[in-house]
Amino acid sequence: MLELDLNKLILHYAQCNKSEGKSPRTVSWYTEALGVFTKFLYGAGRKLELSEVSISSVREFFIAQQVKVLSPFTVQGRVRALKAFSSWLFREGYIEQNILSNVKLPKVPIKIIEPLMASEIDRLVSFQNQLTGLGSRDVAILITLLDTGLRISELANLPLADAHVEEGYLKVVGKGNKERIVPLGGLSQRILFRYLFHFRPEPYSPTDNYLFLTLDGSHLTSNAIRLILTRWGKKAGVPRLHAHLCRHTFATPLNKIGVNY
Repeated sequence: MLELDLNKLILHYAQCNKSEGKSPRTVSWYTEALGVFTKFLYGAGRKLELSEVSISSVREFFIAQQVKVLSPFTVQGRVRALKAFSSWLFREGYIEQNILSNVKLPKVPIKIIEPLMASEIDRLVSFQNQLTGLGSRDVAILITLLDTGLRISELANLPLADAHVEEGYLKVVGKGNKERIVPLGGLSQRILFRYLFHFRPEPYSPTDNYLFLTLDGSHLTSNAIRLILTRWGKKAGVPRLHAHLCRHTFATPLNKIGVNY
C-alpha cells in the first residue's frame, strides 16, 4: 500500500469529493493544495508515493511554505487539505491509522471584518441607474445578497422556478446539495419585482432559466457576479466591496438605509 502512486490517490480523492456533492470550486481547491505538496516532494527528490504522507514530511512542507512568506491563511489551508486527505485515506483503508490527525493547524491572525455601513450601501445603490437592465439587475443582486446571506454560487445558480418572490422566499441548494428555504425581506422583494417585471431578459436557452441573467439572457456565473461587485465597489467609492463581505453584512437592517429604492 505504501508504494501506491500519490497522484493517482489524489485523483481518486477528487472523484470521491465530487460524488459526495462537494462543489467544483471546493474539489479544485483540495486538488490544487495537494498538488503543491506533491511538487514539494518532487523538488526534494522524494518519491511520489503514499509513504510520503507522514508527519515529518508535512512538517517540512509547512516550514518550506512559511519560508516563502506566504499568507498564513494560505499555509493553514494547505495543511488543512492534507489533514482532510489523510482522514480520507484512513476511511478508505489505504492507511491503518489517520497519520495526520494530531497535526495542529498553523495559527492565523484573527481579523475582524467590518460589515458594510448603511452609507456605503447607499453610495453603491445611488451609483446605479435602476431604470436600466444593468442597474436594476445589479442592485437586485446586491440587496438580495445583503438580505439573505446567500453565497455567490447559491445566488448565481438559483433557477427562476425556485425564486418565490411573491410568497417571500427562495428555495436554495447549498453545500452538499442540501435544500433550504431562505426568507426575503420586503425591500428585496420590491427590488426583485422591478427586475423581474421590467428588465429581466428572456433566457437565451431553456438551460439558462436562472433568476439572474446577462443582458443577452445567458447564465450569469459566480465569477461574473464577483467581478461585477468588485468593479462596482471601486467605481462607487467603496473599494472594499467584495462578494464575501455581503455575507458578513447579512445582519444589516436594510430598512434603515436612506436611499429611496
